[in-house]
Amino acid sequence: MWPRSGRPRHGGVPLNILRPVGDEPAPAAVRDIERAYEQGLQAGRRLERRRRSHPGAVLMIGLAALAGAVILGISAWYGSFSRGGAVVDQQLAVVADRAEPGLRATARDTGKALSRAGESLEAAIQPSDKAAPADEAP
Repeated sequence: MWPRSGRPRHGGVPLNILRPVGDEPAPAAVRDIERAYEQGLQAGRRLERRRRSHPGAVLMIGLAALAGAVILGISAWYGSFSRGGAVVDQQLAVVADRAEPGLRATARDTGKALSRAGESLEAAIQPSDKAAPADEAP
């Protein structure tokens, strides 16, 4: 939308502003035009910076568009949305059935590891019976 750098100038005036034929504008008018041009350019740059999108949002929109394209392709391949949707549902069910036991085992192993880490931390924190309490002076 706005150029990232100022437009090339010819004689101190932006190229998109033409001088009247035969009349030279007063220097004060040229300075006013240049100042207004620069202010507009800076305002456009600020607006462009505000409009930049977040990379995460762009990624999520891209993934959603890709999933939609895949579903449309499957529907076209099978001839209707109902048959294409049934195939997608069936494949998702198969993937979920295969993933569930692995996820349960991973959760169980993680719970055991956390429990062991907590027990070893608790043993390291508890003072031994041989050590003298911190309140008592020897």
